[in-house]
Amino acid sequence: MTTPSPLWRRLLGFTLLPAIAAVSPLLVLPIVSRIAGPDGWASAIAGESIGTFAAIAIAYGWTTVGPALVSIAMDDPHRGRLYRDALVIRLLTAVVALPVMAIVCAWVASPGFQWLAVLMGLQGALIAMSFTWFAVGVGDPRSIMFYDAIPRLAVAVGAAILIAQVGIVELYPLGGIAVTLIGTTIYTWRLLKHYPSDWPRLSELPGLFRLGAPVALNDAALGAYSAVPTPLVNVTSPGSAAAGFASADKMLKLGQFLPLTLANALQSWTGEVHGPPRARRVRWAFTAHAVFGVLGWLVLGFLGPWVSGLLFGPRAAATSAVCFALGLAFAMYSTRTSMTRHLLFPTGQTRAVMTATLIATAVGVPSMIALTLSWGPIGAALGYALTETIATVLLARRSVRGLRRIEAEVPV
Repeated sequence: MTTPSPLWRRLLGFTLLPAIAAVSPLLVLPIVSRIAGPDGWASAIAGESIGTFAAIAIAYGWTTVGPALVSIAMDDPHRGRLYRDALVIRLLTAVVALPVMAIVCAWVASPGFQWLAVLMGLQGALIAMSFTWFAVGVGDPRSIMFYDAIPRLAVAVGAAILIAQVGIVELYPLGGIAVTLIGTTIYTWRLLKHYPSDWPRLSELPGLFRLGAPVALNDAALGAYSAVPTPLVNVTSPGSAAAGFASADKMLKLGQFLPLTLANALQSWTGEVHGPPRARRVRWAFTAHAVFGVLGWLVLGFLGPWVSGLLFGPRAAATSAVCFALGLAFAMYSTRTSMTRHLLFPTGQTRAVMTATLIATAVGVPSMIALTLSWGPIGAALGYALTETIATVLLARRSVRGLRRIEAEVPV
């Protein structure tokens, strides 16, 4: 058994390096937004939002609970079997999800930008096939750095240079697609040799789908309400308003990667002890995520309009009202990420999380539609913030009870 890494090293490996990959699109997206124009920019981000929802369907819950399952696996053959199960399930769901995603992306795109929207959707959807969830579970940030973070940064730089020269904005999503497919293929080939195990039999597939259904349904509901606003605004608002909302949504989505990487860094740290020490670590993780969320809210709310205009151009600048509303959504998302990743999922409360997410979606999505039709982009932002708030509040009480139960455990 390997010695657990110090907390600072985990924070560096699982937060800083993936964060670099997450913000690398900012090297090329400002060029894309200016060359594509308001209609093309809004179509690109709408396609990306739909692709993100498709990714959640394809992942079928593995990117959510997979790291925890791998971290507590008994041995390497068990870890190898988990990866093989996940690979087969995701490939099967991709066969169904990707064609549907392409049709929807083309439908919501503005005329002349259907191909861009489809490629942006495909880039977002294929993230579900990435290996990074397994690397998180085994505490392997080096593989994320060499097979994902550095290549993604390099491709973003190269795409920015090429697009500026030739004006073909589709080069950006094509580069992202290549990074995911090549990096994951190399990592998978190496992993299958290092973690020998059996492949799932055909008769076992229905059971695997049933086992992952609660988490997949929870992720699908969460993805539904996060994917709705941008396409909805794109088909109900004029180009400039839709472009501004797309910029705010893109900044929100880029920012949401940071709470996820922080949760990954603290995943095994919160679970490697028991009883009161674990409760203290989980409480510390909750606090860190809540503070991080509030800081993100303030940054997006106060600086979002200026940053969006600087990055994506004056014609695609976001409004202050939209940025403040989406900032609240970010704060709730950051807090809830720690609740689910560090406490509720590891303690087997998957159905409680699913119920809260379904309730929030059932209330939030109709609210988004109604508010968007009444107030435009600000209505979509308020509906999104309402949905995130409902989901977080519903889980807060259960998280407090879960902490009390952990504190009553006898340390091992």
